Amino acid sequence: PELRSLKLQYSNVDVRRPTPESAIGIRCLAGQLGMLPSLRELNLGSSRLSGNLRQILCDLQAPLESLELAFCSLVPADLAFL
Repeated sequence: PELRSLKLQYSNVDVRRPTPESAIGIRCLAGQLGMLPSLRELNLGSSRLSGNLRQILCDLQAPLESLELAFCSLVPADLAFL
C-alpha cells in the first residue's frame, strides 16, 4: 500500500475490441490501483486502453503527480476525463 511509483507498460489486453474478459480486467486493474493510497506516479505507456482511462483511474484515492500515457491511442473521451 505504500507504493508511490508504478510502471505498467505494454499491456497485452486490447480494449479496442471489448470482450467480457477485458471489461473484468479493467475493473480488476482499477480496483488494485485503488488499493494503493500512496501512488503518485503511474506509467501506462504503450498500453491499449483507448476509451477506458476513466474506468482505469476512477478508484485512485489521491491525485497523481505524474501520469505517462505515451503511445496509448487515447480518444476524445479520455482527454475530456483528464
